Amino acid sequence: IKMAEEIKEEKTQAEEIEETEKKKAEENSKDNEKVIDQVGWLPLSVVEPTRKTKKIWKNAYLNDGLDEQRRSDEAKYLSGLGFSEFHAGLTEDIIHYWSVVDSVVVDPFAGRATRAFVTTKLGRKYYGYDISPKTVKRVKKHLDSYNIDTTIYIENGCEMKHTANDFADLVMTCPPYHQLEKYESVENQLSDINDYETFLGMLKLCAVNIKRVLKPGGFLVWVCADWRDGNEFRSFHTDSIQMFKNVGLKYHDLIVMKNKSPFASMQIGKVAANRYTSKIHEYVLVFRKEGELKYPSNHIRTQVSKWW
Repeated sequence: IKMAEEIKEEKTQAEEIEETEKKKAEENSKDNEKVIDQVGWLPLSVVEPTRKTKKIWKNAYLNDGLDEQRRSDEAKYLSGLGFSEFHAGLTEDIIHYWSVVDSVVVDPFAGRATRAFVTTKLGRKYYGYDISPKTVKRVKKHLDSYNIDTTIYIENGCEMKHTANDFADLVMTCPPYHQLEKYESVENQLSDINDYETFLGMLKLCAVNIKRVLKPGGFLVWVCADWRDGNEFRSFHTDSIQMFKNVGLKYHDLIVMKNKSPFASMQIGKVAANRYTSKIHEYVLVFRKEGELKYPSNHIRTQVSKWW
């Protein structure tokens, strides 16, 4: 009888523990839902932007039908492959999490419309730079077709000479990956630089100016990846971290973004033969300028204080 009572008591305790854990899980789930409602996504250190969000933002992508490609028709793998595109869903997550309505967002490497489109649609003020006249012309035409009013300068984004000191609440960008993609050849075009060290030197100038244009307390979100260039493995994300720390920005966070690379499955034999791995991720690096960020209005400050 005593043994039966002990077993019953142990069973009761186990049930109580299970019930407690169930309640905690439900509470955590509710907390997660609240966070997602507030910032649009669950802020975890590994993310994977979905095809669903890409479809939702389908108009954000430059789709003027012009023929352009970064790989030749004779290339062994993925001949005729077009330029890469920044994921609109990732842009949405960045904007929701590191800015508020009416925030000023500066993009030193504006590229192909996506970040400008999403940022403006979400009620922020977007200022971009791109050194390629043809690209800027196409992007402005695309944005105009959707009545999206942004400012994009055909200028060197490393200098950002049209942007005042302490101007941006958020700097968000994805820099060129040296010569992995070849862009329109113009003066100061980063993909025209032959050696990696000179390329990094130009980006160091950009880092200085990013710190300059950020407001105290403002964020930098820098999306980048590592690569092999035929000479060696370029750990670009660690070079970027050191670069921004050297100019005085605080290293705030790192997120690994899973990336569906079209090359991954095609080069498995090659990477295995050389005993390295095929990269299927990028990095979302977050930095912050010292100081306290002032919000655009008292109403927004009140709302933000509830969760930020």
